[in-house]
Amino acid sequence: MDSINENLVDEIFNALETAKKTQSLLPQLPPNIKPVHLRVLRAIYRIHDDNGNARITDINKALQFLLPNTTKFINELHNLGLVKKSNLPSDMRVVLIHLTELGEQYVEKYIIKYHDPLKEEFEKIGESDCLIMIDVINKVYGSIKKVYQE
Repeated sequence: MDSINENLVDEIFNALETAKKTQSLLPQLPPNIKPVHLRVLRAIYRIHDDNGNARITDINKALQFLLPNTTKFINELHNLGLVKKSNLPSDMRVVLIHLTELGEQYVEKYIIKYHDPLKEEFEKIGESDCLIMIDVINKVYGSIKKVYQE
């Protein structure tokens, strides 16, 4: 295992500050809209069928959330007027989610407009470097959490 010196610890904190600044570059969200709401809208957009419907179970699988959390966020989006809920006529236990016109506008404005160009930029970095970055950020988070919560 490599030895970590004080300068490297400082550089890690500098990088975390840069990551925080990066978040501030993202477009400001409308009132009552959380970043997790955009993740749910993106999942619906990606997996919807030819009729524009997505099953809650499929949305949940795409997000890898606990089902109660997915249901909670879907209900929040429904209350905000971004999605409509209905049941599959052949099986009333199956809940279908459909983007409303406002939901489609949010997908266009906050997801398509930014995610596609970001994907192109991230491709320049390379998949392996992006995966390493994700892994390292999660490990750094775990280390900091461990030290500051003891």
